[in-house]
Amino acid sequence: MVLLSGAVLFASLFLTWSRLSPAYLTIANQLQALQGVPHDPNAWQVYSAADVALAVLAGSLIAVALIGSRLARMCAILAAFLALGFAIHAANVPPTNGAADAFQPSLGVPSYVPASPSQGAGETLAIVALLAALTGLAVSLTAD
Repeated sequence: MVLLSGAVLFASLFLTWSRLSPAYLTIANQLQALQGVPHDPNAWQVYSAADVALAVLAGSLIAVALIGSRLARMCAILAAFLALGFAIHAANVPPTNGAADAFQPSLGVPSYVPASPSQGAGETLAIVALLAALTGLAVSLTAD
């Protein structure tokens, strides 16, 4: 279970981690406000350090599953809890890289269209993988 969780956690880094509303993207594209910015960024495009930390954790989970001692599994539990907290936060407060609301002057009364970020599949899969890893690690500790 821990071995598979490490692989799934690593795969989640290549899925979408933040998504802006379609209405916002339409206006921002017309205004060329997001030129060069990916519309469905993965973890590698959104984060500068957290993505690397999650990748290291994914590799560590795989290593712990194959050759980990009791102490290594306990350290992995602590790291997985911290990563789970990060993934839950990222799902509840999707990163926007500072995307501001888009001004839409074409309406009768000019208004702003909010960026309205939402979570992508990456956060959800990371949360599931981390929960499975924690379950597997806890079971492995009781088996000793």
